[in-house]
Amino acid sequence: MELKTKGITGAFSTIIFALLCGCASGGGYETVPRSSAGTTQTIDQGTVVAARDVRIEGESSQLGLYGGGIMGSAVGSTVGSGDGQVLASAGGAVVGAVVGKQVEKAMTSKIAQEITIEMDDGSTVVVVQELQEPRFNAGERVSVLEARGGYARVRHEDYTVSQF
Repeated sequence: MELKTKGITGAFSTIIFALLCGCASGGGYETVPRSSAGTTQTIDQGTVVAARDVRIEGESSQLGLYGGGIMGSAVGSTVGSGDGQVLASAGGAVVGAVVGKQVEKAMTSKIAQEITIEMDDGSTVVVVQELQEPRFNAGERVSVLEARGGYARVRHEDYTVSQF
């Protein structure tokens, strides 16, 4: 029986590992937000005045809530017997749900850069976007791509110019 359990665990671990490796592959392409697909964007140039690292707050959905609740209930059900086991399972579900939401929020947060740019027209804009290498540095020329609705992203100017 123990050998069968090890085989199932090994197979499950292999499947999870393969899925994670497949999801991590970017294929060498830059990932852009879904909201920028099929939209027109204006391009303006400017110079980075300042750049600092920030963290974009993560999201918490029902996945963390329910997943944590189920895990907490399962752990709580291993404690005690009879009515005590039922109470431990219920308490574990509540605690698990709260912790699950926080874990999901922490796992979905992203490291980003807050980039302050003095535009060529004299205005100043600040854009926060997920961190990508190479980083943006003060004094660097950049292009700001802005879509209708206020969504903007910053690119190194030499990258944008070489596209045209």
